[in-house]
Amino acid sequence: MSDIREHYKLRCPDLNHPQESRAPIAYTSLQSCHLNQVHDLLSRSFWSGINVSDSLDYSPERCTVVALYKKLVVGVAIMSSPRETYITYLAVKSGWDNSQIAKSMLYHLISLNPGKDITLHVSANNPAMLLYNRFGFKAEEFVVGFYEQYLDLESRASKNAFRLRLRRG
Repeated sequence: MSDIREHYKLRCPDLNHPQESRAPIAYTSLQSCHLNQVHDLLSRSFWSGINVSDSLDYSPERCTVVALYKKLVVGVAIMSSPRETYITYLAVKSGWDNSQIAKSMLYHLISLNPGKDITLHVSANNPAMLLYNRFGFKAEEFVVGFYEQYLDLESRASKNAFRLRLRRG
């Protein structure tokens, strides 16, 4: 953020630039006030039309993690339910990639569901595979065409996926 502010000051030196205080990244469960930003983040990270409003009905305190910088949603991790423990989405806002947000959200989801196996699918060419491997997720299956119905033809993401599992039971 400081780089952006400095660039703006250089580009617009005549303007009065307000002083902004830095803030820590806060992690909380999904709340209805986050939905618009979360839907925007997920549609930019994956595909349009994603709606996670139903996550508010399935123990959001155990199945969701939202990373906030002040009031800005900079990351989201969503598990389908406390019974299934399947991670449906994990995304970080562009520009916040190297802030360890994904790592923290994944840690929170795992901690909130002790003793349970956790599964997910990840695109075959997604660099997040390295993050999941560091947490102990292991590939159990390669699924050809898993994302085919979601991704458009010009997408660079692989339509094939690995099903990963973190065994804890």
